[in-house]
Amino acid sequence: MNIGLLRQLGSIDQLAGIRESRLLNGPSGGVRIAEFYNAAGLRFTLVPDRCMDIYDLSYKGVNVSFQSKNGLTAPQLCSAADGEFTEQWPAGMLVTCGLDNVGEHASGDGIYPIHGRISNVPASAFGTRTFWAGEDYRLRASGEMRQTCLYGRNLALQRTVETGLNDRSLTIHDTITNYDAADEPYMLLYHFNFGYPLLQEGTRVEISPADTHGMNPISNDHRHMTVPVDGCGEELFFHTNLGSRACGVIWNEQLELGAYIAFDTKNLPNLVEWKMMKSHDYVLALEPCNTRGVNRTQAVENGNIAVLPAYSSIENHLELGILDGLGEIRAFVKNI
Repeated sequence: MNIGLLRQLGSIDQLAGIRESRLLNGPSGGVRIAEFYNAAGLRFTLVPDRCMDIYDLSYKGVNVSFQSKNGLTAPQLCSAADGEFTEQWPAGMLVTCGLDNVGEHASGDGIYPIHGRISNVPASAFGTRTFWAGEDYRLRASGEMRQTCLYGRNLALQRTVETGLNDRSLTIHDTITNYDAADEPYMLLYHFNFGYPLLQEGTRVEISPADTHGMNPISNDHRHMTVPVDGCGEELFFHTNLGSRACGVIWNEQLELGAYIAFDTKNLPNLVEWKMMKSHDYVLALEPCNTRGVNRTQAVENGNIAVLPAYSSIENHLELGILDGLGEIRAFVKNI
């Protein structure tokens, strides 16, 4: 432990900690949250009732995440019916998509809602821990989400989210396990959503070297952001053939502030970019994934859906971080 630091404190909670609570009113009434904060000025809210996803995130009081006009919703309010997704999706800094579907609504051998069901699954065995590791004070949360079906899948997602006393980043370590005797097709996408004021006219985006193509006719420029435009459509880009460790960065030179995601590509070989410049739905999303930007039906028909063998596991390691100052931003962008 850092004894010199502790001598200056009544409680380490002055600088860093995790506060667990339950929301009271509105669509999020009853939802459990765990609020992380540290001495670097990093603050974020983990939502154990929604797959341990991250709702808000800020740095030194500046918001980084996008939150939809629906606000944070309790998972009990969500429906798998076709057409209901836009009525209930909260967005937030991270929405985990899968494990049954990540694309548009699909049906056939079952019902597969847009972006799947896992983000509506509450964590079991959820717990938080703060502890000294040498002279660093660590903040950690862990839990498990199960996505199961009678006569069908038996998948578990074990998640650990962690940061440190002076860190400007957080790490996400996921283990996905198939507990069934049959191999299980699965889809997984990490939907990181960035919003105002980090996202403004002139905000830039850069991706690790990759093959990039637009996924719809208006997808022309994935690097430059514009002002919000009434009625504007979405632009979608697909980045593939990434290296073994990939990265996406978004930065605002006026604010001298940036953010990045970094991830191993062994099980997440692709990155989808969602650029939405529409007024009130103003968001830039970077989405590491194991898919090709299609829904479950198309993935199965095309023979390009990932399969988790019986009684096996895979692990994913992701990092979400802040870049502070133009020098740090430029050096980071140069090296990705």
